[in-house]
Amino acid sequence: MALLGLIAGMPQIWGYDIVRIFNLSMRHFWHAHQGQIYPTLSRMERRGWIRSRQVIQRGRPNKRLFTITPAGREALERWLESPFEELKLKHPPLLRTLHLGHLGPDRAIEKFAEQRAACAAYLEELRGIERDHFGQGACTTQHMMFSYFTVRYGIMWMEQSVRWCDWAIAEIRAHRDLFSAASSSAKPCGTGRRGARA
Repeated sequence: MALLGLIAGMPQIWGYDIVRIFNLSMRHFWHAHQGQIYPTLSRMERRGWIRSRQVIQRGRPNKRLFTITPAGREALERWLESPFEELKLKHPPLLRTLHLGHLGPDRAIEKFAEQRAACAAYLEELRGIERDHFGQGACTTQHMMFSYFTVRYGIMWMEQSVRWCDWAIAEIRAHRDLFSAASSSAKPCGTGRRGARA
C-alpha cells in the first residue's frame, strides 16, 4: 500500500523515481530494502493493481514506467477507508532500555548518549529534507502536502527522542543510589512492599 499510494499520486512514474521518493518520504516510518521494492511492484502488477511499460533508451539502461489501474485505485481507497489499525510496535531500542540497568549507571548513560547522538543525526537529516524539499511554497500538490505531514512527524518524534534521552540521563545521575542495591532485590518502579515481613 505504501508503493500503491505513491504511484497513485503521480500520472506516471519511473521505477527509479519510486525508489527515490520512497526513501525521501517514507524511510523515517516505513523501512524497506531497495531489493524489496521491485519484487513488490511485480506482485502488484500480477494482481492487476498497476501496469508498466518499458521505455527503450539508447546508450543508457532501459527504464520502466508505472501507472495505477482502476483496480489498484479501488484497493488503495478500500485500505485508506478501513478502520484505524491498532499500533503493534516492536521497538528494539526501547526493549533494550528496559534492561539497561544491568549495565550499571555509567554504562547505561553511555548507551543513552549513543542513542541521543543517533537521534540527533537523524533529526538533522530530516531537517535537511524539510529544508531542501518542503521549503516555503514547495507544497504545490496534495501529495507533497501529505508527504510533508510525515516528515514533520518524524522531526517532532526525533526532537522528543533527544529530549527523552537527556531526561533519562539526568534521572540516572540523580538516582545513582538505586544501583547500589543488589540486582536480585531490585523491583520495577511502582512495585510496593505490601505483605513484606519486618
